[in-house]
Amino acid sequence: MREPKRVLQKLLGSETAVQPFADTNEPLQQAVETFRDVVKCRKIREYVLNQFGFDLALKPETFYRLLDIPQINFIETTQRDLEVETISLKDSRDPNDPIAIGNLNSVLRELYASLFQIKQRISNDYPNAVLIKEMRAEQIDPVQQLAKTINLLHGDLTGYLLTGWKVGKIEKEFQSLFPKSSQAHPLRSTFPLIEHELELYREILKVQQKWQPLEIDLFEILRTHDGLTPLLENIQELGNRLWQIIYQSSDIRQCIDLVGIDFSDIQPLFDNDRVTLNPLG
Repeated sequence: MREPKRVLQKLLGSETAVQPFADTNEPLQQAVETFRDVVKCRKIREYVLNQFGFDLALKPETFYRLLDIPQINFIETTQRDLEVETISLKDSRDPNDPIAIGNLNSVLRELYASLFQIKQRISNDYPNAVLIKEMRAEQIDPVQQLAKTINLLHGDLTGYLLTGWKVGKIEKEFQSLFPKSSQAHPLRSTFPLIEHELELYREILKVQQKWQPLEIDLFEILRTHDGLTPLLENIQELGNRLWQIIYQSSDIRQCIDLVGIDFSDIQPLFDNDRVTLNPLG
């Protein structure tokens, strides 16, 4: 990199003096790369918030509620005698305690695993799901009841001959719930497929309830986006960037302190008023 000091000044902005960073004698090019990773983390956070409707820059109370998830709550530490001890974060922290970068990464890792499981389930078992572009969480039970009722109205010998008027009424109601899902109609023909597909939506609802503190609406994401791949990619990249920031900081600890990054608290990392960095730097 040519003139890393000049590049760093642009990244820090005109109101922050670059000379104290140069006086540390730490590699300024590495400082630039690390601070650019911080900027990228902020852009990912903003993109996910705008596109998918939830915030990956967790608030302390949100993280505390997520500690009901064992994979996030329990951490292993190695003692001096090399014995491994399992610690519950919920038992050792208050709801308003700051969130460390490592804490956030444990959330990202578990969230990625949950969403990837849903992605694989759709890809492997429901590649042609007929309701996925219109399904909402609150529709699962009503659809189950409609499919069950239309099944019961089918006579072994007479089919729907004697119950056609009732079936037509049910199909009209089902049509009103999913007007654009043409392959799901008529329900008298598709109800076995619909009942099978409802298993997927119950699984999605279970994952959504697991992550309720994030206020994530998986059904809306699946309705309005081309699957979960874009969200998964951004979660993975944010996790990678955060670890990269930690890894690179070993040689620029004074620069990290000067800019105001605190690995024990993610809030300054995502707050440009506390850690000022030019997004165009």
